[in-house]
Amino acid sequence: MCRTPPRSRPLPPRCGASPAWCWRSSLPFSRPTSPWNRSAPGGAGGGTVTDVPDNPPSKQARVRRFTAVELAQHWALLVTLTVLAVTGLALFAHGTWLGRTLIALEGGMETRGILHRCFAVLLMLIVVWHFLYVVFTERGHRQLMAMLPTRADFSAVGALIAYYLGRRPEPPPFGRFTPLQKLQYWGAGLGSLVMIGTGFVLWFHTQAMAVMPKWVIDVTAIVHGYEGLILFLLLFGWHLYIVHLSPGNFPMQTTFLTGTISAERLFREHRLEYEELFGPEEPRDDGERDEP
Repeated sequence: MCRTPPRSRPLPPRCGASPAWCWRSSLPFSRPTSPWNRSAPGGAGGGTVTDVPDNPPSKQARVRRFTAVELAQHWALLVTLTVLAVTGLALFAHGTWLGRTLIALEGGMETRGILHRCFAVLLMLIVVWHFLYVVFTERGHRQLMAMLPTRADFSAVGALIAYYLGRRPEPPPFGRFTPLQKLQYWGAGLGSLVMIGTGFVLWFHTQAMAVMPKWVIDVTAIVHGYEGLILFLLLFGWHLYIVHLSPGNFPMQTTFLTGTISAERLFREHRLEYEELFGPEEPRDDGERDEP
């Protein structure tokens, strides 16, 4: 059973408030009826409610946070970055036993290079896909607006640090995305652009040397290698721990598989979005254990 909470759908900003909105709204595939733009109503970030027969909802009620398109983008990025990290690490550490082992597993240095460049092209396509999604669809545009840092995020970070230091009894309430999630999103996006730009220079280094001094090529190689290492550590270390392995999430959250989150977790981790959807009352306890 699907149910939309009793609230009116937010109106798009007027022309002048968001020039990008006004420009893209004139395009046929930016209209709500377009197959590019199928999303159910919900919160400011575009959340939808599923399997919620009552208000307040049960703790186990599932609230949809991500659509099939958004899950597909996440999975495509996950696979692509994983292959790029493994093939890139093989070259970065080619003089070590780890590098030699990875090169052997990847079929040799030449095959490694082919794999790396093929998935680099896939990364560029994913970036273009995501750009089109957040610019030309209503759902994607709302998600992007919800990802923009706000003044409240900075004060929330201070309150969160105070909570970790034991100076607050509970963490501050967050909206659809927490400051940490926004930091990861923009960090991964900007990092991907840096990797694409530097990777192009290294891929076409012969042509690049015709217009750039050699020291620029050398610096580009250093930036590409260490930026890739930083991205690997952040995404597959920090992000993996925060989302899946930290206390309360272990062994994993299932949102990246189903696109949904329990009402209890939504209330606990995204209180402002929960209140926008259901009001201030806590979800009911039906005596069942909350799922990730």
